Amino acid sequence: MKKRIFKYYIVLFICISFVTAFFTSSIAGKFYKGEVEKKLINIASSIKYHLIDVGKYQDIDYNSVSKNFSKYINEGDEETRLRVTFIDFKGNVLGDSEADFQSMENHIGRKEVDSSIKEGFGKDTRKSTTVNADLLYIAIAMDQPEVIIRVSLPLIEINEIYKLIWFYTILITLAAILLVVLISFKISKSLTKSLNELIFVSKEISKGKYNRRINIESKDELGQLSESFNEMAAKLEQTINDLKDKKMEIESIVDSMNAGIVAVDRNKKIILINRMAGDFLGVSLQKGVIGKNMLERIRNNQLNNIIKETFINNRPLESGYINMEDKILKLYTSPVKPRTEGEETVGVIVFIQDVTKIRKLEKIRTEFVSNVTHELKTPITSIRGFIETLKDGAINNKQVAMRFLDIIDIEAERLHVLIDDILLLSEIETKQTALRSENINIKSLGDEVISIVQSIADEKEVTLYNQVTKDIFIKGDKNRLKQLFLNLVDNAIKYNVKGGRVTIDAYKDEGKMVIKIKDTGIGIDYKHLPRLFERFYRVDKGRSRDLGGTGLGLSIVKHIVNLYNGNVKVNSKLGEGTEFIVQIPV
Repeated sequence: MKKRIFKYYIVLFICISFVTAFFTSSIAGKFYKGEVEKKLINIASSIKYHLIDVGKYQDIDYNSVSKNFSKYINEGDEETRLRVTFIDFKGNVLGDSEADFQSMENHIGRKEVDSSIKEGFGKDTRKSTTVNADLLYIAIAMDQPEVIIRVSLPLIEINEIYKLIWFYTILITLAAILLVVLISFKISKSLTKSLNELIFVSKEISKGKYNRRINIESKDELGQLSESFNEMAAKLEQTINDLKDKKMEIESIVDSMNAGIVAVDRNKKIILINRMAGDFLGVSLQKGVIGKNMLERIRNNQLNNIIKETFINNRPLESGYINMEDKILKLYTSPVKPRTEGEETVGVIVFIQDVTKIRKLEKIRTEFVSNVTHELKTPITSIRGFIETLKDGAINNKQVAMRFLDIIDIEAERLHVLIDDILLLSEIETKQTALRSENINIKSLGDEVISIVQSIADEKEVTLYNQVTKDIFIKGDKNRLKQLFLNLVDNAIKYNVKGGRVTIDAYKDEGKMVIKIKDTGIGIDYKHLPRLFERFYRVDKGRSRDLGGTGLGLSIVKHIVNLYNGNVKVNSKLGEGTEFIVQIPV
């Protein structure tokens, strides 16, 4: 406080003193230059009339005239010597009182000369290179004879004026600063003691020390302020303690809820938000969102719109499903009713429920039912059709009846395989049977799978290669891993070309068992790869059914790999074959 008072007073006096000095010196300098200018104009006019008189009778020697006039005017005043120069309209110097005019440069570019040629009169102030001093130049142009009369005087006295003004300014400023220091010290001493104590106690209270109080030593305005401050601090301490207790109770209840809660007042300012809501909406609670405008902190149009509608309609509302990155949320709002009927809604509470798992399960169930229904409908329809045909008399034709029965048998087998795959997939997903752990030789497992599908490979003229070395072992459930190999190898044979190859390989790499099933078949377009492991997804539905596929094989593979916390990926190009790569942590 003391330093501030000192600083303000000193800066104020210095500013006033220097501004005064600046304007005083400017006015004095302007006045001095005006007087010199008038003097030079009078001298130039006298020279003009002299030239007019002399020119009537003889040729004019401009150099002599310039020296005579300069000598006459300067007599007895050597400090401020008048300089007289005669210049023709082309800028050539005809005579000069101070220098050899023949050696002087052309003056056509000088400001005062140029102005006098154009307007008859010109002036300028600059430092002369000839006499090495600041001079005021006045130039008057004559028509008869055609000559420019230029007179100048050095501005010596103006510097003395400036020095004198600034000397007294600095002297007065120093005296004023001394006076300010004395006065401000007395004033600040009487004020700062009580204020410093008030500031100290305020800081202590702001740090949470609400029991701090001010010692009252006077009964003036500062004493009354201190007394009021102490009363306020006592009430604040009581209020803060009550609020802390209530806040802890509310936070414990709200944070323990498994739903997000956001409360806003009528000005759309956030008055309550729990951690779950912060996670759902991507809002950091550590950045002080309480008291901030909801539209600035939570940028979600659906949330903002449903809150707005709740205020307007003054009734609870329910939103549709909202997609927030990897979550699906549902909003429920309820207006906060005022204590007095007829008043506006004082706020809105928003309940946010995470329905991601529910929606995914609903979607999976719907898709599964739809796909299973579709897959079952085709063979059942075919079976019923052939049975109806047999009933209508085809059973009496033994050859036709046998052909129909073979088709019915094929369709029944398709149903059997489909049901087995569905049960297997359900068993893997729900982990109804525990995984057995045994030491499995991958080479032997590959040979066993090849022996099962060899007949299918021979029929398709596809060659099977097992490149796994004998020393590759993995611990796991043999039935599950066998199912994985069987599905991948079976697919590689079915979607291969005549004379194609299927290669089985496995090795350990960085703590993982890497299993590769590669074929030289028709390949898969890259657009199908992201959905390849979905249930009942087929790249070519017609061909898949003709080959006896159920659309669940790769989904079963994916779920088996998931049982071992592994992953599976596909590399494929149309016409170049497909490679499945399974990685299982050892």
